[in-house]
Amino acid sequence: MGKKEVFQIILDNPSEIFYPDQLVSAINVIFKGFANVRWSEGGGDKRRTYSSTEKYFHTKVCLFGKEQTGKDDVKLKPDKYSYPFSFQLAKGLPSSYEAKIGRVRYTLKAHIDIPWAFDKYTKRLITVVNLLDLNAIPGAMNGSSKTDEKTLCCLCCKSDPITATVMLDRTGYVPGESVVFRAEINNRSDREMTCSSAKLVMLVLYHATSKTKKVNNVLFELKHGKIDGGGTDIWMNEKLHIPPVPPSYLQGCNIIDIRYYVMITVDPSGAGFDLNVPLEVVIGSIPLSSIAEQHGMVLPQQPQATLLQPSPGAPKGIYSATAMPTNLPQATLVESAMGRVNTTEDDDTKETTGNTDFAPVYTYYNWDKPDPKNTFTVQCQ
Repeated sequence: MGKKEVFQIILDNPSEIFYPDQLVSAINVIFKGFANVRWSEGGGDKRRTYSSTEKYFHTKVCLFGKEQTGKDDVKLKPDKYSYPFSFQLAKGLPSSYEAKIGRVRYTLKAHIDIPWAFDKYTKRLITVVNLLDLNAIPGAMNGSSKTDEKTLCCLCCKSDPITATVMLDRTGYVPGESVVFRAEINNRSDREMTCSSAKLVMLVLYHATSKTKKVNNVLFELKHGKIDGGGTDIWMNEKLHIPPVPPSYLQGCNIIDIRYYVMITVDPSGAGFDLNVPLEVVIGSIPLSSIAEQHGMVLPQQPQATLLQPSPGAPKGIYSATAMPTNLPQATLVESAMGRVNTTEDDDTKETTGNTDFAPVYTYYNWDKPDPKNTFTVQCQ
């Protein structure tokens, strides 16, 4: 029996995590970065598909062949061969992101052209992390609040309003922290409210060429019980834990936008729509310096950040295009809370090997452990 053939891509950085403007070294051969979104609506003759694509780079390098040997036909004797190459990542690339409807993906794919036989392919996915420094986001240290109300109607009668207020001491956080919030719900109607809930919501906007799709993913949720007519429900300094997720805005990507909200919901019994009060928070990669100091961490002095054009609707400010400082303690890189996805693509064949079951990783600080009773698996679209 012959020896087993091994065809793989080996990276100098075994963590498979890279940053914009960083150098990547590997064995072979096609390196691409792109974003796309795609979904369908309707059925039968009315079914319609919406999509959009954004290409960041697509580089093909021949590492061994006629260009190197001067011969049309080249034979390699049984042995171990390696062909190093490097590729410079551009500044401002968006962070990796994987979901059912859309993705930002970076792949290395190697190809052996075998005459009169099936070609062999292997690919490897890597994570690119575009760091969002909360210290550069205006107002991230400031508190915020929001109030809204709803009336319930029954035939010709309209109830007194149900009001809800949510309050935060600050709006900038990093994964691994918990959002501490306060909320007050006043049920001035004579109807019972089934329950109230507080959620940390990741809103993803997928921009196709002719339509935008909004998807709400619940990252963490707490619930309170019923509220009698004329009653009040108080949430006092309760916590919504932030799992490892991509930074707000998905800076550098024009077809996927990510926002985060603390959402207070009041669910009326019987007929009637929920009252939802969303308050936006910013989730970054590098914490606020004053918060880091409370955890005994002093942020290193950063080099001058590159001024990048923020995504539409994102706060104006300086977005760092530099790599994570190597001397930043307490920060780890943890697999995305959205879980692994199958990354098989249309041009993959049964001869393609590699890590097709993949999840990107994001910065995470072990500062506040969630209550196990309140954690659950995130289902991301």
